[in-house]
Formats: sequence, C-alpha cells, structure tokens
Amino acid sequence: MYETIFARSFSKHEQKKMGFGAVVGCLVMAFTLCTVFKPYMIGPLSVGYTGNHFHDFTDVLIPLYLTSRHLNSTVLFLVTDKHSWWTSKYKLILEKLSNYDVVDIDNENGVLCFSRMIIGLKANKEFSVDPTKSPNYSVMDVTKFLRSTYSLNRESINQCHNRRGCKSRRPRLLIVSRKKTRHLTNEGEVAKLARRLGFEVVVKEMGWQVSKVAKFVNTFDAMVGVHGAGLTNMVFLPENAVVIQIIPIGVDLLAKDYFQIPAKDMNLRYLDYKVSLNESSLLGKYSIDSEVIRDPFGVQNKGWHVFRSIYLDNQDVNVDLGRFRKTLLEALKLVHS
Repeated sequence: MYETIFARSFSKHEQKKMGFGAVVGCLVMAFTLCTVFKPYMIGPLSVGYTGNHFHDFTDVLIPLYLTSRHLNSTVLFLVTDKHSWWTSKYKLILEKLSNYDVVDIDNENGVLCFSRMIIGLKANKEFSVDPTKSPNYSVMDVTKFLRSTYSLNRESINQCHNRRGCKSRRPRLLIVSRKKTRHLTNEGEVAKLARRLGFEVVVKEMGWQVSKVAKFVNTFDAMVGVHGAGLTNMVFLPENAVVIQIIPIGVDLLAKDYFQIPAKDMNLRYLDYKVSLNESSLLGKYSIDSEVIRDPFGVQNKGWHVFRSIYLDNQDVNVDLGRFRKTLLEALKLVHS
C-alpha cells in the first residue's frame, strides 16, 4: 500500500474532467488505526444518479456497505461535491458504518495524509449482492443491517406488527403511489378491490424521511407499485413479504434487473403484472403499427434519453381490474402460506 496519500491532489478542474457531477462524486474511505490520523482511503468514484432513491442504494449505499462493513466502523468517509441534504438523509446509515463524521474535502484547506487506501467501491450486482464474490456478503446481510440501523421490529411477515396475532388480522398491503410519471391512474379502484379480497390497504407516495419510511414499510406484508424508485423501499419489508411490480410496456428488462432479481435475493416473494396495450396511456399517443408499440427494443437502440422520454416519463397505467384481481389473489395466497 501507500505510506502517504495526499487527498487534496486533484484540482477542481481535474475533478470535473474525471466526471465528478454527482452528489457524492468522489467517496474516499479510510481506516483510523491509531490516534494519529492514518486512514485507509477509497476513491475517486463516480457514483451515478444520487438523489434518486433507487440509485442512492444501488450506486452508493450497497457498494459502500460492501466496501466498508468488514472494517467494523473504524473507517473514515471523505466526500467531494458534498450536499448536506444527502448525507443528512442517510445519516443513520453513514453513522452505522463509521465512527467518524463525514469529511468534506472540498472545504479542507490542509493536506490530509493516509497510510493506506482503496480506490473505488465494490459493486457486483444491480440493487443486490453476488455472495460468491469477495467480500462474500449477501443482500440479506444488507437488509439485516438496515433493520438494525432503523430499529425495525419485523424480520419476517410471521412477526406481527401488533398484538392481535398473525392469523386473526388482515394482511397489510401498501400501494406505492406515483404522481409525476408512471402514474397508476385507477389506484383508488385497485385499493377498493384489494380491500374486498381481504387486504388492509394503504395508498401512499413514499417520502424523503428514510427513518419514517423504513418503519412504515416494515409493517406491511405486501407491496405493489408501478416500476419505479418507490419500489426500492422493499429493502425495509420483512422477509417473505410479497412484492408486486406493475411493468409498463417496454420496461421488461429494467423491471427484471432492478426489482425482480433483487426481490428474490432479499427473500421476498415476487409477482409481476405486465401491462397490456389497452392498459397503457401509450395507446392514445401512438398508433398500433408505430415502432413505439411494435418494437420497444428498437426504440431503446436509439439511446437512453429517447427510450426514457417515451416509456418512463410519458406512460401511465390503468390496470384491468379483472386481470389484476388474479394477481392480488395470488399475493394473498402467498402471504397466508
């Protein structure tokens, strides 16, 4: 390793050239091995779309866990392009991983010296962990860590959130509401249907206060939502809970990698509901023989921004209640099994 590393060796211009545009554009980690400041350093790192709940976890928080957890909190995080709202949002996670305050190196005028360093964070799977790769953690270790960090009561859906008993109560279903994009336009009707089938239902858009959201989500036995960042909160569900992902037209591959595979890795029961053309708002915007309807993969080849502007930013969903009823019944069966 290196006897001395100068953490301030990159100028502002050089940092921008290296692609530091995210909230935590460079994240450095360091061991504190003695009373003298001798940390282990990790960075520079481009961390993606921080500020989006899904990317916060898949690009930063899970890789940060993989890279630092084995250090037992004797680690220092150095950050450039720091936004205080972001570090405040995930304050409890950062404090659980490190015994020390995050250092904003953009506001450090002196030279910071480190005896050893790691460049970059470890990431090996989208919104999950490959347990066969070093350091051989699993995403189950991550969810257990989150339950401990946020003092969540339920490890499994077999642990009831109140004293009435698991068998006597109605299973709780959370419908994740979206107001801006990929809106479930008949979510109220879906909620009424689920109640008739036997669920206790709450419809809610997820907020930014992670501690409150974590405790809230942990009380549910099932979660349903249209593909999007709100489903990231399944990390707070108890094990064996059911996740239903409503998949808009053209979003199949993203849906699989982002939520289907991770849900199973988290020991959650996963169901999906693939939207038909008659259930998508795209039908009113494009003709049936248009490339948008016929060949989403062809549109994807035109670039991410084109694909996103059509299938993610300008598509709402109105599910067929008759079709969706079957999915809800399957979820109810899984919860009771």
